[in-house]
Amino acid sequence: MQSPSTVLACEALGDNFARGGKGIGCTGNDAPPGGSPPLRPARVRQSSFGDDEELVNELPPSWTLQQFQAEVTSVLKEFFLSRALEEAAARVEELLTECPGEADEFGVVAIRAALDRDEVAQSAVVELLGKLYQSSVLETSAVVRTFEKLFCTWEDIAIDAPKAPEVLLGILMGCVEGGIVNRSLLTKLPENLMKAGLSKASSISGHEILAEVAADIKEFKLQASHCLDEYFLNLSVDEVTSRLKEIGMKPYQHELVKKAITTSFSRQDEGGARECILNLFQHLTNSGALSKDDLQWGITRLLGQLDDLELDCPRAAELTIEFLTCMVADELVSVPFLRRCRSLRIGGPTGLRVIDAAQRKTPEYCKKHLGTTQFKRELNTMILEYFNSGDEAEFGRCVRDLAPLTNERSAELIRKVMALAMERSGAECEQALKLLVWLCRHEELSADAFELGFDELYKRMPDLLLDVPDAHEMAQAFVVEAKKANVLRREWASPDV
Repeated sequence: MQSPSTVLACEALGDNFARGGKGIGCTGNDAPPGGSPPLRPARVRQSSFGDDEELVNELPPSWTLQQFQAEVTSVLKEFFLSRALEEAAARVEELLTECPGEADEFGVVAIRAALDRDEVAQSAVVELLGKLYQSSVLETSAVVRTFEKLFCTWEDIAIDAPKAPEVLLGILMGCVEGGIVNRSLLTKLPENLMKAGLSKASSISGHEILAEVAADIKEFKLQASHCLDEYFLNLSVDEVTSRLKEIGMKPYQHELVKKAITTSFSRQDEGGARECILNLFQHLTNSGALSKDDLQWGITRLLGQLDDLELDCPRAAELTIEFLTCMVADELVSVPFLRRCRSLRIGGPTGLRVIDAAQRKTPEYCKKHLGTTQFKRELNTMILEYFNSGDEAEFGRCVRDLAPLTNERSAELIRKVMALAMERSGAECEQALKLLVWLCRHEELSADAFELGFDELYKRMPDLLLDVPDAHEMAQAFVVEAKKANVLRREWASPDV
């Protein structure tokens, strides 16, 4: 129960944020007085989870998750029987060449397959991961994501594989000793996983190190709770900053992030408490006291524990949606990171529901990081809506939501506008030309992108002719009219088809 002074302090802080015009529940992103704003965590390219380009990779349209998992399982079954390391590594490399975004999923399937097998199979999995790492098929960041998925789900896994805690710790230590992941990953182990694993197997390699980490985590969580209790009484960010320096246990600060968010759930004024914590995160990241990694690990742990949190706080999922929405808007976490959490199904059905809801509430951020399949789907919807409304300005707004677009994606947009129009009618072709002229004159897309778009249209002409017999003549009409409107250079020549 909060004291009246605490409630008033949180409410006052919230009022200040609301007056800032950044939207309800979001603190904004103001620069410190007299200086340029620091790089926000969401804009920092690299973290232990991987850079944003890596995180947005998705399954190719021709693959399903179940199909990929089945292929990996088939490779592993043969590997466990034959122990043919080179052959297994070659097959995995082929799979990941086709599905480069699924390296973390491969790791999850591989380690889970070993959890209820003998020690020989468990050592074999570490050996396979090491071989793939040494040949640059697996990046450390993918293996980190693999372990975080397993860290978040170990209790469910242990229902079917009772030895999962100690085996998972053993495989992790094997990966650390093999140089596949950094020793710092040990500091991200959940306390309850270490307690369960260490109590059952004293023979685990690195048992003493893990015991020390377990003691450190327990101590840090206690210190973090005291620190947050004091913060909600005095709302002094400086005191929290100083306290964290005194504690000096930076590798464990993801626990502070998770604890801060969940503590706000139990406050009488949930909205005011959320503002207090967001303000704290902003200041700590601005000063360098909190890192992108701290925030990301804190969020994955929060998502992974949502079902348990809802037992004590029925609105935990709803409140997490609000938190994630604000953290995306404040650039504390990135959309690609949330997408990767979704693809790994962190938090199960509840976690997926929360991530989807947060992304729906932040379309202006989410659309900037669409994967290839999602981008094409979004384009299709935009163009068909334009054909129905004829509103160029609205289409231009949608293009800006997707910005910044690469030349390749801009060209895809231009090609798709013409191709969809040609598949429909002459009226849509006139609308398409009108839209292209509007986009050019309002400088929504570059001249180079327009030329590349026409190049792509002609490159794909053989496929288009199958559905539109006079596609060649229609394309030529687009070229003529585009040149008249100065959308396309007069010197541009259509490629031979």
